[in-house]
Amino acid sequence: MLDEAAAPAVAVALAAGVSGAIQPKVNAVLADRLGSALVASLVNFVIALVVTAVVIGFRRQTRRRLRALPTWPVPRWTFTAGIGGAIVVLAGAVAVDTIGVAIFSVAFFAGQIAFGLVVDRLGVAPGGTRPLTVRRLQAVALAIAAIGLAQLGRDVGELAPALILFSAAAGAAVALQSAFNGRITSTTGDPVAATAVNVSVGTVVLAAVVAGVAVADHLGALDWPSNPWLYSGGALGASIVLSLAFATAALGVLHATLTMLGAQLVAALVVDWVVNDEPPTAGVLAGSVLVIAAMALVARDRALRPAAPAPSG
Repeated sequence: MLDEAAAPAVAVALAAGVSGAIQPKVNAVLADRLGSALVASLVNFVIALVVTAVVIGFRRQTRRRLRALPTWPVPRWTFTAGIGGAIVVLAGAVAVDTIGVAIFSVAFFAGQIAFGLVVDRLGVAPGGTRPLTVRRLQAVALAIAAIGLAQLGRDVGELAPALILFSAAAGAAVALQSAFNGRITSTTGDPVAATAVNVSVGTVVLAAVVAGVAVADHLGALDWPSNPWLYSGGALGASIVLSLAFATAALGVLHATLTMLGAQLVAALVVDWVVNDEPPTAGVLAGSVLVIAAMALVARDRALRPAAPAPSG
């Protein structure tokens, strides 16, 4: 059973999942047309930064909070949240061509979900320590199995242990990113401020990486497409970061992650079926059912075991 206090955060996480199902498809087309997944990702970060700046232009309270950023009562390490997004981009650009989409997806989401459990247990996210209960462990096992089933039949490349570990580490970095953004949101009361810090840091890090690749003359020729919709991934990315910052502050990392993942799997299923005329495979259907069951387990655990008060400092 979902308590009323959590309902708005769950709705926001579900919306983030729908955006998360669409964004990779847009980004993949942009990367293909542009000729560089790395530059396409930087473009998305820059657009996300612009969209966030426009939103901030209409929010006086956010501008005031950002001016007071040095005095925010949060640990300085929370400001590194945007590095998680940059690591994901790098992992995708480096690993997918070698290990394939399926192995990358399983490793990435396994890292994100499993580390979400650890982050909640350590109390890194707001809301205090969330214990390692049987239900939460079962939910993690179900969710990882769901991702594995959903990837059946997709491209499997070379079994490169280092790249698989890097992909899992990227998932862990996203779990930390959600926790840090949630902590900033919980402290400032403003998820837009958390999003601004996140996309700013991520853009700087990724721009430095792209600049290094360009200086080393490994970037190649770029072919900029003219279709405006191909650049919409940045706006979707900003909405995902904003949504998860809000949802994580209320639900914790694991609950928010599983809720988003459930919506993402179901929305991707619908998009592939309606837009691409690709009926869902048995693995995708089974995976969707399992991840929804995992969401239900975590929601029930939350209802029965309310989180302890957040530690001070």
